[in-house]
Amino acid sequence: MSGPILSVRDLRTSFFSQRGEVQAVRGVSFDVAAGEMLGIVGESGSGKSITCMSILRLLKANGRIKGGEALFDGRDLFKLDEDAMRDLRGNDIAVIFQDPMTSLNPTLTVGEQVIETVLRHRRVTRAQARQRAIELFELVRIPSAAQRLKSYPHEFSGGMRQRVMIAMALSCDPKLLIADEPTTALDVTIQRQILMLLKELQTRLGMAVILITHDLGVIAEVTDRIVVMYGGMVMEQGNVRDLFARPRHPYTQGLLAAVPDLRDDTHHRLTPIPGSPPDMAHPPEGCPFAPRCPHAMRQCVAVTPPLFDGARCWLQHPEAPRVVGVNAGGVAA
Repeated sequence: MSGPILSVRDLRTSFFSQRGEVQAVRGVSFDVAAGEMLGIVGESGSGKSITCMSILRLLKANGRIKGGEALFDGRDLFKLDEDAMRDLRGNDIAVIFQDPMTSLNPTLTVGEQVIETVLRHRRVTRAQARQRAIELFELVRIPSAAQRLKSYPHEFSGGMRQRVMIAMALSCDPKLLIADEPTTALDVTIQRQILMLLKELQTRLGMAVILITHDLGVIAEVTDRIVVMYGGMVMEQGNVRDLFARPRHPYTQGLLAAVPDLRDDTHHRLTPIPGSPPDMAHPPEGCPFAPRCPHAMRQCVAVTPPLFDGARCWLQHPEAPRVVGVNAGGVAA
């Protein structure tokens, strides 16, 4: 892996409604290296999908990017005009959306939808675009590729529809692929197949991938690094092995405690995180996780902590009190 192909700095995105301003993303920063698979994890409403939709500038009409920058190949995406962004989407940056059934046009064959994508971004004949679609279907392991070009979305299973979406996203050899909860609507067996396919394609094609999910367990095997989000902010980020072996933020620890370990035959009870996510129309002044955190101090409620070596937690401050399992080693009770 080389230097970052994407650098996001202090991204702030809000939505405006009758309730007022909803601060969906608050000062998010991270890098994605060329050839790297980065996982962005968090509960629903944590800001992970809005972060990536902001990068793509695909926000709803009431959404606004209030600050920050997103440097892609040295260009700030927030300063490009709409024509330049339209050329970039689907070409240099591709996206796989959460539900393939609603993302695919039910009135067009799947082959036609892939062919249209190729024709939009490449100067090729229709015959060449069709051949490219067949190659892509074979790449994502859709059997009888040439014949299945004539099928409609409803004639495919959920897993096969998602393979079509991956083929469409790869049609123009993107440098960056954003996969927004690509396995949410699939059963566990198909989830694994799709994730391993994404990892294989990422390695073979050398592209960078951002994989968005609410489930830490889903991405343990395929990502290189993980960014954990909550309340529109980055709570923790780091190498996947280090983060799983030694999570430093109580929120990350809570997410991991809620993931079943199929290798463990002792039948431990899963531990849910009590409480609810914050109302981002009225974001808390301190750490957004403080009301749900078993280790919260007065400082946590009053002041938002900075990142201490990758973890946004006051307990990682050098002068913080020692807490077993958080900043003093051992295992939390």
